[in-house]
Amino acid sequence: MKKIYFDNLSNFKNLWLSKTVFIVALLCIFSGFIFPATDAIDDVWIKRIQRFGYILFALYFLNKVFRKNYVQWNKLGMTIRINSYFKEHRLTFSKFKYHTFENNNLTVYQIDNTFTVNLSNTNTSDTDQLVKIITDNTTNT
Repeated sequence: MKKIYFDNLSNFKNLWLSKTVFIVALLCIFSGFIFPATDAIDDVWIKRIQRFGYILFALYFLNKVFRKNYVQWNKLGMTIRINSYFKEHRLTFSKFKYHTFENNNLTVYQIDNTFTVNLSNTNTSDTDQLVKIITDNTTNT
């Protein structure tokens, strides 16, 4: 059974690590522009610090690409990627009609779209949490 990684973008208290990584990456990148003007650090170290910032920046934004089973949501909608690295399903909570969960298949019906996600290879606690997130963030279930 595979784990689903959940990322709540609305919960700012739990995002302190990603915010810190983002700020450190920006500081490292901008230090490459500030330190040459002051001649405080050797050019080799400036380039190393700047490269480190670019690597942190890439890791920050590629976090969801590295994970195969990933759900990211906020108060407006969610992105569901299960059993795939590239195919994503986007659910907008304002366009949501209803959902069904039968035989380990989650089917979500929207006003303009319908998609089905096979959850047979995932943990039952994670599938329950996914259904709970959808239920909690939609008003007409």
